[in-house]
Amino acid sequence: MMELTDEQRKVVNELTEFPMKFCNAFFFGDPSDESVKVNNGTMTLIKYNNQRYGITNYHVIDKFRKRREEEPNIKLAIGNAEINLEDSLIDEDPKIDLCTFNLEIYKESDFESNGDVPTFFYELDDFSTGSLKEGDFVLLGGFPGVWRERPHSNHLAFDTLSSGSTKVTEFTGKNLRCELALDKCIFTGKHGRDEFPENLGGISGGPAFLHYVTDAGFSQFKLVGVIYEHVPAYDSILIRPISFFDENLCIKK
Repeated sequence: MMELTDEQRKVVNELTEFPMKFCNAFFFGDPSDESVKVNNGTMTLIKYNNQRYGITNYHVIDKFRKRREEEPNIKLAIGNAEINLEDSLIDEDPKIDLCTFNLEIYKESDFESNGDVPTFFYELDDFSTGSLKEGDFVLLGGFPGVWRERPHSNHLAFDTLSSGSTKVTEFTGKNLRCELALDKCIFTGKHGRDEFPENLGGISGGPAFLHYVTDAGFSQFKLVGVIYEHVPAYDSILIRPISFFDENLCIKK
């Protein structure tokens, strides 16, 4: 494995941490009850027109609803904030596998992270993918379920997985595909994580940011989509473009 210099490691850490600043674990279960199963995805957090929103996948809330039929007291949360699905849900689409939430009814501090990377709402300017094209590189992030732990009986911990440079190999109006190229990537782990997880379930709903450098040499980032599927057989991540949403965070059919 290639050894990084201190300067290279600093740049890698900055890039891999960036997408994790704008998302949080989206889970259901009961953090205070070890006997209750926990499932999780990822919630991308944005701010548009000074309003706070969340974006994730339909299949996550669909699974929550099915479990709630059998477990009426099951809890739904974004990070440390318990939320009410019906009060906050804006729109959903099972075919496109997306759903959106209005988070204005909660305090911004409710979504703060207790981990290494602070949590913010990404200030979104528009719902375009900008200059994104095949061959560009994006930053991805999410919370793999296999790395979820319960260090204490009443506490859950979600370790993060992110990529600071993943190539876009296909881009259509409805889909963005990135190849992980694990045989070529450099893996840097923390908290005892020394191998890339085989199962990426849980990163659904995580953000994808286009990273580019201006003529003046400054790094710029633009939110271009939301992860909706990992395809292990093809070593690929599938992403829905941010252009699927209108200015009210409704999903374009």
